Amino acid sequence: MRSAMAEVWRELQKKMPAEQAFFLSLLLAFCQYYGEAARGGNRRIEGGDPGEWNVSREWVEGALRDVQGYDLRVALFRLCDAVDWAGLEEAQLRRPARDLMRVLERARRDGRRAEEVFDDIFGLQEGDGLWLSTPACVRELIADLLGTKRTGAVADFCCGGASLGLALWKRLKTRNREMRFHGEEENRLICDIARINLYVHGGGAGEIAQRDVLEIPGPSERGGYDLILLDVPKGRNATELCDHRDPRLLWFDRKNIYADWLFILDALYRLGPSGTAAVLVTPGALIRSNEELLRKQVIENGWLEAVITLPFHLYPKHYTGTELLILNKAKRQKDRTIFIDISREYEQDGTNCCRITERGRRLACRSFLRGEEIRGVSAVCSAEELRKNRYSFKPLQYIRQEEEWEFDSDLVLKDVAQVVRGAQVARRSDVAEDGDAYFLNIRDIRGQRISLESADRVGIDSPVCKEKYRVRQDDILITSKGTALKLALAEDLGDNVYISGNLTMIRVDPEKYDPYILFEYLNSGQGRIALERIQSGTTIRILSSASLERLKIPAYDLERMKSVGARLKENQLAFYREEEERKWRFWEERKRLLKGLEGLG
Repeated sequence: MRSAMAEVWRELQKKMPAEQAFFLSLLLAFCQYYGEAARGGNRRIEGGDPGEWNVSREWVEGALRDVQGYDLRVALFRLCDAVDWAGLEEAQLRRPARDLMRVLERARRDGRRAEEVFDDIFGLQEGDGLWLSTPACVRELIADLLGTKRTGAVADFCCGGASLGLALWKRLKTRNREMRFHGEEENRLICDIARINLYVHGGGAGEIAQRDVLEIPGPSERGGYDLILLDVPKGRNATELCDHRDPRLLWFDRKNIYADWLFILDALYRLGPSGTAAVLVTPGALIRSNEELLRKQVIENGWLEAVITLPFHLYPKHYTGTELLILNKAKRQKDRTIFIDISREYEQDGTNCCRITERGRRLACRSFLRGEEIRGVSAVCSAEELRKNRYSFKPLQYIRQEEEWEFDSDLVLKDVAQVVRGAQVARRSDVAEDGDAYFLNIRDIRGQRISLESADRVGIDSPVCKEKYRVRQDDILITSKGTALKLALAEDLGDNVYISGNLTMIRVDPEKYDPYILFEYLNSGQGRIALERIQSGTTIRILSSASLERLKIPAYDLERMKSVGARLKENQLAFYREEEERKWRFWEERKRLLKGLEGLG
């Protein structure tokens, strides 16, 4: 049936906006299962011949006239108001609308349940990214993780169509038939859709409230829920001015706050003393310096039970990562937090998005439910470990990878090197083809070498040509901003080469460490893991100078480092010379072979 529905859906979308196809599909499906025809009445779409069926507002309103429940009736008729019925009168829309009704009627006659049909319709709009619903694989994971909680109600904030909350509600309902459901959504029409979906899934006694989480909550809203789910809306994570009348910000002294943390604080504020919340956020919420104080409060209160890094691109049109926070005000071991990374456990889902694999779900559940450490997947950490990492919630910082080796060292990068981020991008007026200085950017790092061929040229009097940005031999360059982590070790490039702000320069003191040994460490699998741990950002990764300065590095005997480093340098320079000679011989031989051939030689 789903394939037939998808085919009709595609036809409808060719002739009407996607949201109109969604509204119409929901209404007609509800009519099929709960309208007069479903109750044994004889009211059918106008015309006895299916080829003459005419989907109209009058028919829909008539089919819904005896639906019980005031709130449900209001929701259905408001959804009815949102449909462009005049457009359906056009000849090009009549046929796909009839086809849709035919598919829905056949599904009912074949014994498919209403909730299955509604799930298909919601799945189609999710695949198109019409309204961002929590992906099915994430809903299933959360239901697996929290499906044994003892509670009497599920609250789904920013609920959208209520799919996330319903997945867990249905799981919990198998143990408690009286399980209640509460949903909240800012948009009134989406509230109506959630109310209809809730009814179809058997939650007629539940409630859907219209509420904006970013508004200041009243005193009566505090501490009323034992289980909260919250998928922070995509595209809503702007900075907000802090209103210090807001009780959620009682101990926060910053001028601004990112909206994702207002959502997290709202869940904490409205949890009861033994409550649990599952909150889906983007990676920035885990490490952003602006909210470090808030992360500290969560840790010191013992509320962070787990953080799970999920795969990238689970949501249509959103390519960033997703993090699942499990907050528990009554967790048994206050000093312990479980960090889990299943970001590599994904597969394509057939809609250009990814989904979590079954193995990924099993690994997450095994780590969370048993408190088990799995190398490369999970780690159980004390509050003291988080304090040492400035209360970072980032799992990658705590999970030991398969290829990692341990070293016992208190040495950090700033003990042996100067770390300098480059100049801001040169002004267009500073760039000159005949400029005497080179201004390096990310593209100029190629295969761990610096290429001046593609570098911008600037005048020597440009503001970017300051001594602190000048590249010297044996300096290590690393990307400070970009999509990929790139490193290079500078050869003798002359006196007029400078770095842009997208690069950071590490100048090693040779009396304390060897630059070639440091480069080999940073470029090793171990070093790259360490660097990735201190990066922030999602698509565009940021590597701050402060984080680099605090990076731990292995301690070796200085004289041994100097000896090995000198041989590494000699070996590298010999390799580069041989490479240049091979290139020269290739081009000379090519020129000789083509000589005499007109147009080629």
